[in-house]
Amino acid sequence: MKPDSLLGVWSGTIHNSNGWDMKMTLSVMQPFQIGMTLGIFDIPLMPCSGAFRLVAIRGETLELAAQNLQGECRPTDLETLELLPDGTLLYVSKGHNWETQGVLSRAS
Repeated sequence: MKPDSLLGVWSGTIHNSNGWDMKMTLSVMQPFQIGMTLGIFDIPLMPCSGAFRLVAIRGETLELAAQNLQGECRPTDLETLELLPDGTLLYVSKGHNWETQGVLSRAS
């Protein structure tokens, strides 16, 4: 995955294992680099927003750490973005006894 391949705004519906469907927007403003901020995210329904810092790259999967959180964000154990063959992003967030995931598409 090229460092500039995720630039832009991504959005989609994410599904929580507790039965919630929520819209999520992710804005990637600079090429990704380990240790740097990947972009900012917003989940209005919770509400929860903040920034993702890139922790590791494993093939087509980026491991993230949420930071600068605002709103009612829940603590997470793992957050990842995976670039899928069709050009969309699979977002996965896991916490204690719950998981949220969904596919984000590049906004036009």
